[in-house]
Amino acid sequence: MVLAPVAEFNGPGPARCRGQQRKYEMSGIDVSSGIQEFVIERARPPERYRIASAVALGWQVAQLFHSPVHRGPASDPERGNHLPGRSDFPGASQSAWLGEQIQSQLQRLLARPPQVLMEATSDVLTALTDPGRSRDATLDAVFTLHCRLLEALTVSDVLLGKAYGLGRAIAETTLLPANAITDGQRMDQFRSMLEAGRLITIKDWLADLKSLLPDHTAYAVSRSLRDWQRWVAAAPDTADWTAARSAIRVQGRLWRELLTGEKAARDILSLSDYLAAGRRGTLEIIVRFWWVIAAIAILTGGVIYAGSFLHSLPDLVRVVGSIAWLAGAAAVFARGAAVVLGQGITHAEGWLWQTELDGSVAMAATCLPPGAKKSLARGASVGRLIPDPDQVSLQRRDQLRREAEADTYQ
Repeated sequence: MVLAPVAEFNGPGPARCRGQQRKYEMSGIDVSSGIQEFVIERARPPERYRIASAVALGWQVAQLFHSPVHRGPASDPERGNHLPGRSDFPGASQSAWLGEQIQSQLQRLLARPPQVLMEATSDVLTALTDPGRSRDATLDAVFTLHCRLLEALTVSDVLLGKAYGLGRAIAETTLLPANAITDGQRMDQFRSMLEAGRLITIKDWLADLKSLLPDHTAYAVSRSLRDWQRWVAAAPDTADWTAARSAIRVQGRLWRELLTGEKAARDILSLSDYLAAGRRGTLEIIVRFWWVIAAIAILTGGVIYAGSFLHSLPDLVRVVGSIAWLAGAAAVFARGAAVVLGQGITHAEGWLWQTELDGSVAMAATCLPPGAKKSLARGASVGRLIPDPDQVSLQRRDQLRREAEADTYQ
């Protein structure tokens, strides 16, 4: 064993380095054709990056399974007067790209994938590049790949398995209603995908992964799911399901960008969103600490009142005394606020500001059908992943748990 340079993470597979580096780790030696080289393993990516990659992987597999199976070769478009964009390539080529993206994500997440998983990946790529592919054979291959992925990721790291399941579940929540052909099918898919029991599981995953997902994402996705659930539950059979399909497509893009880290949550906020967060934070301070504000107001009024009756003192002395009292009161208030709120009020990045940004991101990241109203981000529910669960949802959660326990002990 020798000391070998540590390579920065930049994708899967081993790295070969020569020369001087600043950091070192234990590694083996690879001798090929008489040339001695250092062989090292790439550094493991940050945990947040791995969780986002697992979410993206789940989304990609769901997208591939629910996409049309295109016949014909995966080929380039005919050359024209301009270079082609992605939409100019045939559907078979785009499906093959998606399969290769899945393979790339898998290699980033698992340094040594099980053989059965590699075989399942190879079967999918073979099916996607076969000009005479059949729908059933292709879907069977993708289904098997999904099962092996869920198994391998869960065994490797239970959080990766949850993240993969989260990406798959959120993707199907948007893809199935959007892909439905008739209004009746869209209505059924909306009600199935946004059923209370199913959303309980998704919100539980969001709660478990909150600290590893991008900032403000878990709460924003959870709250927009709640708004969609309420709209679907109240929507009549004659609702405009075509408009709802367009809205869920936009909503799915927002969810994917936030969950996979394609876009930072703050990037979707406007100036008015920041101002709204500031107003809510100020109001929250007033509501929670009104007694401190009232005490300062009474003290200030008392100083002014007392000063006005001290006629025997010179005017300059009275003014200086009043200013001193007011300065002391302000100092006491500032010190008390710092002790009570800590970083929530003394630093712009404190917990109070972050919580209010949760509410603004949730509002900005929600895209409902025309005429539907978003739930207001205010009060104690801001920042909670499952705000005020209703009794039906709680009963459904208990029922699912009882069924799971019954299956375990049979």
